[in-house]
Amino acid sequence: MPEMPDYLFKYHKRGKHEVVYGIANQESGSTAYYQYINTDGFWYMMRSVQTSTVTVYTYSAPVSIATTTLAAGWTGRADLVYTTFNLAFV
Repeated sequence: MPEMPDYLFKYHKRGKHEVVYGIANQESGSTAYYQYINTDGFWYMMRSVQTSTVTVYTYSAPVSIATTTLAAGWTGRADLVYTTFNLAFV
């Protein structure tokens, strides 16, 4: 059974296992980035772009810390591929 994220950015697996993401880094401005990490060794990035009337939120797919470190992910945040929530957490 695949993992399923809910509206609180929590992943749910079979049984009672629950993974919670916590904020690790944040940058504010008209384009802001937020990096989240969990205890299972994954991180993802959320980007918000604010115009005069709308703020659009997009997300990177979760990445294993074994593949790309948290610091390297933060440094390369502008170069990540961002998409809608439902596509990022498939």
